[in-house]
Amino acid sequence: MNKINLDKKDIQILGILDWNARMPLTQIAKKIRLNKDVVRYRINNLEKNGVIEGYYTVINTSKLGYITIRVYLDFINVNNVIEKKIINYLNKNFNASQIFSIEGEYQLGIIAWEKSIFDLDRKMRDFKKLFGNYINKEQISIITLFNQYPRKFLLDNKQVIKIEESELFKIKEDDLRILSEISKNSRVSSVDLSFKLKIPQTTIIHRIKELEKAKIILGYRVKINISKLDYQNYFIEIYTKNNSEVNKIIDFSIANKNCIYSLNVFPGADLELETEFTDKLELFDFINHLRNSFKSIKKIKYWSTINYHNINYFPQKVEEK
Repeated sequence: MNKINLDKKDIQILGILDWNARMPLTQIAKKIRLNKDVVRYRINNLEKNGVIEGYYTVINTSKLGYITIRVYLDFINVNNVIEKKIINYLNKNFNASQIFSIEGEYQLGIIAWEKSIFDLDRKMRDFKKLFGNYINKEQISIITLFNQYPRKFLLDNKQVIKIEESELFKIKEDDLRILSEISKNSRVSSVDLSFKLKIPQTTIIHRIKELEKAKIILGYRVKINISKLDYQNYFIEIYTKNNSEVNKIIDFSIANKNCIYSLNVFPGADLELETEFTDKLELFDFINHLRNSFKSIKKIKYWSTINYHNINYFPQKVEEK
């Protein structure tokens, strides 16, 4: 894809939306010293040019009673038509947080929420009845910790959104309806939510604040097509001798400008990092720096994420508690 040349103000807007996509135009304008209408115009252009592909809300599904499961799939004899059917099926029948194409040992990944591993087993069996002829192998892991970082090459910010095991939260029907809508578009206004859900605007505002306070809503983010910024996504698996430096590597990743996620998975690597670099030379320099800085590392694997087909942090079917 062609790189889009962005000026300093566009970069500042993206940096703000990357970590707080729900920030009102007036506040964004004040932060970067532009007129509100100019900010709106620039955001519209970023959307029109495909730099911004959408907005989503990060929701702590552990508090809703879900475990986070990742499935990697390796295909045989799959063309574009079949792959599209598989992606549509996964999106429709799994509680998918993310569906993404990857380059490496596996070709497709899905992160999904399930109440139990038994629910996943039933869904995988149904999936294989339809597409089993195209599956060479799969790898299934449970994500036990999911840290999200801001893109520090856009805005210097070392905050962390942490999704981990949490106590269950008593959820109400109106909360579920709000979460369902705001998960698809984190910038949707309380006025539009009120009109669509037939809930008073004051109630919408109050419930969102309560969901933030209860840490059901963890953040509001923007989906950026990083290829338009001349960046490429790389996933890194880190295997260590004894786990002694894993927390130090996490601290390193929080400070590093190219790291956007860190994950603990079971079974699997001791730590996984998701990164974004302008080229492979930067990636290799980063990997060498990891090896030289942390002597407990015994093996590092990497591959690239080609495209995210879906990002939505709210399960499709959630029952009121």
